[in-house]
Amino acid sequence: MRIRTVYQKVPDLGSAKNFWTAFLGISPSKDSPKWCEFQLENIRFALLLNDYGDKFQGSNSVPVFELSEAEMGAKVEKAKALGATVVLDGLADPKVQSIVLKDRQGNEFELSKVHS
Repeated sequence: MRIRTVYQKVPDLGSAKNFWTAFLGISPSKDSPKWCEFQLENIRFALLLNDYGDKFQGSNSVPVFELSEAEMGAKVEKAKALGATVVLDGLADPKVQSIVLKDRQGNEFELSKVHS
């Protein structure tokens, strides 16, 4: 078994798409009025427009993006520049080595150092 797709339900697809396109540095591989999908190696990361009234409490998914230590600082700063805020910073903790951020719509995502 493997994970094929991780997706977030979002209230504003255009804003979410703009954030993730800028943050990931790639264009969506699929894009429609209600669905946007990015191909990240062997996993699809997608956004689904929540136009059917789901009420959320907290994050509706938490994708974890694995980065090299050399990439980490720049990606954290890029996320912040795009409006993301830090939820939990465990980068300095050798047992954690990751940071959880929240985009402008409240969706959490985690940036983790590559574990060897």
